[in-house]
Amino acid sequence: MPQETDHLLPLPPSRLRRRFDPRKVPFTTSDQADCPLEPVVGQARAKQALAFGLAMRDMDYHLFVDGPQHTGKTHLVRSFVERIAAELPPPDDWVYVHNFRQPDRPKALAFPPGEGRVFAREMERLVEDLKRRIPEAFEAEDYAKRKEALTNRFKHQRSEVFSRLDRWVREQGYVLRFEPTGIVVAPADEDGKPLPEDRIREMSEDERAALRERSDRVQAQVTEALRQVNAYEKELETAQKELERQVVRSVVDDLLQGLLERYGHMTKVRAYLEAVREDVVEHHERFRKKEQPQLPFPVPSEQPSFREYRVNLFVDNSETTGAPVVVESNPTFPNLFGRIERQAQFGALVTDFTLLKAGSLHQANGGFLVIPALELLKFWLPWDGLKRALRERRAFMEDPAEQLGFLVTRSLKPEPIPLNLKVILVGPSYVYHLLYAYDPQFPKLFKVRAQMAGRMDWGGSEVEEFIAYLCGLVERYDLMPLHRGAVARLVELAAELAGDQKRLTLQLAAVEDVVRESDYQARQAGHQAIMAADVEKAIAARRRRASMLEERLREAILRGFIRVETEGSRVGQVNGLSVIHLGDHVFGTPNRITASLGVGKEGVIAIDRESKLSGPIHTKGVLILAGFLRERFAGRGPLTLSAGLAFEQSYSTIDGDSASLAEALALISRLSGVPLRQDLAVTGAISQQGQVQAVGGVNQKIEGFFRLCQARGLTGSQGVVIPRANLESLMLHPDIVAACRRGRFAVYAVDTVEQAVELLTGKKAGQLSRAGNYPRGSVYYLVQKELERLRELAAGKKKRAKKK
Repeated sequence: MPQETDHLLPLPPSRLRRRFDPRKVPFTTSDQADCPLEPVVGQARAKQALAFGLAMRDMDYHLFVDGPQHTGKTHLVRSFVERIAAELPPPDDWVYVHNFRQPDRPKALAFPPGEGRVFAREMERLVEDLKRRIPEAFEAEDYAKRKEALTNRFKHQRSEVFSRLDRWVREQGYVLRFEPTGIVVAPADEDGKPLPEDRIREMSEDERAALRERSDRVQAQVTEALRQVNAYEKELETAQKELERQVVRSVVDDLLQGLLERYGHMTKVRAYLEAVREDVVEHHERFRKKEQPQLPFPVPSEQPSFREYRVNLFVDNSETTGAPVVVESNPTFPNLFGRIERQAQFGALVTDFTLLKAGSLHQANGGFLVIPALELLKFWLPWDGLKRALRERRAFMEDPAEQLGFLVTRSLKPEPIPLNLKVILVGPSYVYHLLYAYDPQFPKLFKVRAQMAGRMDWGGSEVEEFIAYLCGLVERYDLMPLHRGAVARLVELAAELAGDQKRLTLQLAAVEDVVRESDYQARQAGHQAIMAADVEKAIAARRRRASMLEERLREAILRGFIRVETEGSRVGQVNGLSVIHLGDHVFGTPNRITASLGVGKEGVIAIDRESKLSGPIHTKGVLILAGFLRERFAGRGPLTLSAGLAFEQSYSTIDGDSASLAEALALISRLSGVPLRQDLAVTGAISQQGQVQAVGGVNQKIEGFFRLCQARGLTGSQGVVIPRANLESLMLHPDIVAACRRGRFAVYAVDTVEQAVELLTGKKAGQLSRAGNYPRGSVYYLVQKELERLRELAAGKKKRAKKK
């Protein structure tokens, strides 16, 4: 328990930084390490959630992995999923083939892994065999004999018809003549020759009428005979075509026999092969050799491509070991759902099933698909398509331009492929909350949330994991071995980045960079291993590369452009501390906070708020400060004051309530007239009851004031006042700890505003008696008297106003 006067004593150096004893490292250098490499440090909660979500067979249990930046979310997911995927069987191959009934709707066929490539090769071989065997079959003697037999039968039938016709016509006194234009029927004389025209003219009218009647009957008989011959010709043509089909069918059946035996148990594949057989038989003329016309100059002839018999190997898992793990870093609609490509042909863009290209959704089918959520949500179309695919459990291929309502050239609608996979979205927490709140389909599909932590406990098992992680970095990047002193310094760095004596950071990107840069420093120094000094150099070099603004700001204070005092005492003025975030660099800097006072009813006015240079949290802190004043000093009457608080020479927006303790001290000093020490800087938030509460960035704030005092020269009286609640947050730079050990700098911890008042004024704050008074001579006594004076002035001013 802290003693009553502990706040007046500086914190011992042992409380300012937690050290890690290098002797606890189980090796001298990491090349002697015999510890299992740990790809992901900590994250027990996230690992449990991932294990559950990935083990759930239900397609509604997809995952969202969220957490702070640089915690290795994608690395965790990938390494965790790859271990699970390695134990699963590889999924089926998928191919697209021609749909002979509906060419714009290609069919999807599934094959065991590796069989899709084999099937594609066998279909190529089948086409080559057909191109060779079908012409050979039509050149065979058996085909020629059968065709000749059909032709001879037709000739015999035709000869019989014309013979019968000729006999009957002669019996009728007519004769047949076969002309190039057709059959001509003419009356015959006694010798069987065509009757001359003059004899026909010499006939009487009755004779000519009888002749015409006989001619009509003969012509009808000729027409009937021609009809019979045409029927025989059609029969011949049909028989020849049937003969050709029989010949082709025998060839195709022979060539397809092996494929049907191999794939006969696969219903859709067997149906496709039978459709191929029927199409080849129906269009066999494309396989037959065509005689090229003899031209005086060569002209390229159009050859059939036989594309409809090709196989588009859409998803090939022949070389996949285990289930696929696909990380789609650019989840556009084509990258996710595939492309329907086109090629120019006679000035137009055309497509067919061979131009279908798989997307990552197809490639990850049967396994795991990892997608960065922010990249996915840049455009609505991929997100909407992903939800529909997961909801219907089918992977559609569509033209995005068509979905957006644009007119497109002829396109395809391939048969959707059934989906069976786990989708893992990776992104920041706010994206998860927004989707959960505003997209009603999101919680139905992504039921498992894996939350990544930004820190982990600094315990024995956690340190072992962290050391194993460091050894893994050395192996992964082929670095020099780590000395135990370097490992200890890196453990402390992890605590520094966490800002906690009991936690280690899990935002390991910075740690990884420091290890790699320490390797550079070690090589420059000619060391055989990375030493603690090399780590310190790497940390210092990183800071110097990023700290130009920090140094320029400190220079402005040292040169007097920005006024901050570090010696003496002032009334109504105190050194507050703020933190500036620059993305790659965070640092603290002192700010001069002043208070002004006058009669009025405005209460406490924050000038920064009035000038719109403060955020809502700072405004809340000022209002809490006003509540604290009422709590302590409004017992005898209302507060009639107009007090102004300002961050002097502050030209950018400030936010946060960590300056409310400093603002309270400045206002108490102004009310009491008691000066405040300028060699102390203050940070802390307060409650309305006067409790001092924890703040963020305490290490950076302390260092910011220390560096300024160090540049001006340490006097031994300088220091920083922090909330006692922040003691476990202290991981100060070794320079600051060394200065405190020598008595050149100090850090004080307080629990209440009153303790801070005593520390900065050297006087007791005072405790309110039952009568409502503070002890004479105390700071609060002086404040109370000043407030009473202001009330009296306000009352007198009011009376004078009424008399007027």
